[in-house]
Amino acid sequence: MQTPVRGVPAGGLRVGDRVWFRHAKAGELCERFDTLHFVQDGAISQSVPTYRGEGQSFG
Repeated sequence: MQTPVRGVPAGGLRVGDRVWFRHAKAGELCERFDTLHFVQDGAISQSVPTYRGEGQSFG
């Protein structure tokens, strides 16, 4: 489930436009990926392992 996009900026969106959302539950994200990439100024500035990437599992 995703929160609807609202407000003035949403009025200019068209079907197919790219929209970035901040993940609300980091635990769910880290369960599915081995690495998180931090992007700054359009480039990957840092990559760090998730707990899954470190071989951990919490369930």
